[in-house]
Amino acid sequence: MDKKRLDPEMVQRASKAIEEPEVQEMLKRLSNYGLGIFLPHMHLPEGGFSPLPAGTVSLEKDLQVSFVDESDPEIVDAAPVGWRWDESAKAVVVCVQCSKTYHH
Repeated sequence: MDKKRLDPEMVQRASKAIEEPEVQEMLKRLSNYGLGIFLPHMHLPEGGFSPLPAGTVSLEKDLQVSFVDESDPEIVDAAPVGWRWDESAKAVVVCVQCSKTYHH
């Protein structure tokens, strides 16, 4: 198992950053648009998680999350709900409407 990929340091850095005044100000400004801040990540089969690789999108479909290439045809009609900056705003989390009736 690659310890570096499972290292919680990524979460600790993000948790520390969210306490910074400039990040708090960004969060406050984003909230005016109904937006927030998230940590782009993917879950690993062996447990833990790692940073979401460039070119990978987190796909939420039928209450399940999978990780697909940004060119995957399944995400063409998906609604973007998470973005990150990579020389421009890139959708990194998308949702497809549930095809079944679920009770929450």
